[in-house]
Amino acid sequence: MTIQFEQTCLFFVVIGLGLIGVLQGNVNEEENRKVHHIERRQACPDSKMCKSQWGYCGTGPDYCGTGCTAGPCLSGGTSSGNGNLITDQIFACAFNTIDAGTRANRLDGLRKSGWTPANKDEAAVFLAHVFHETDGLKTVREYCAPGCGSHYAGTWCSIQGKPGKLYYGRGWFQLSWPCNYHAAGQALGVDLLSNPDLVEQRADLAVKTAVWFYNSNNMAGPAKQGDFAATTRIINGQLECNGGAGANNQIQRVATYRRIRKCFGLGDPAKNPSC
Repeated sequence: MTIQFEQTCLFFVVIGLGLIGVLQGNVNEEENRKVHHIERRQACPDSKMCKSQWGYCGTGPDYCGTGCTAGPCLSGGTSSGNGNLITDQIFACAFNTIDAGTRANRLDGLRKSGWTPANKDEAAVFLAHVFHETDGLKTVREYCAPGCGSHYAGTWCSIQGKPGKLYYGRGWFQLSWPCNYHAAGQALGVDLLSNPDLVEQRADLAVKTAVWFYNSNNMAGPAKQGDFAATTRIINGQLECNGGAGANNQIQRVATYRRIRKCFGLGDPAKNPSC
């Protein structure tokens, strides 16, 4: 009788320990899931890196392309983009000073880039800056080029320009300087430091480099809220804002923004567009 009692007690002890182990395992597994979830949501250690849909950090289309969740994503990251906002008619309204053939080429580049705005406010802000920087998309190369190329030979990073290459403004946001060409190329998976002309030769890269700058400098946040002034401070605030030397340029930039808002059926800006 004593032996049977001891065996029964031993049986329950073993079962109890097993249950504790299972429960502990479940707790550990749940904690691991929480930690993993938190790690996936954290930003990458380098602001130039993108976080892929799988939670890994890096540069290039595999990280910054489809599914990108953080960093300078090519499609605006986690924003719920609406690819139907910029129709042929709205694009024609916004860029009303170029011929139909040029406009079709530019719009094709936009669509191939994969970028989509989250809302009409963001679309109007982005396109207004594009219009201003490119003379209404008449050019994707700075008018002073190539003569002014030597003006952009300097560097503030560890990157030096390649011999014989010029880094004047190109693309929808007039990408300039060796450091920017290198960083944009790293994010896009293209060697733009060695081949800066690609930005003006490929319609999609003309757009993608602008989107890279836009996202790298956190312009999307204020753009979605219709805060045009905040985005102007980012793109050229030192010259145009607070009565700077380029204050007249800002007047033109704001006028363009007000006009393009009407293309999207938007009224006057809710926030002061001047900086």
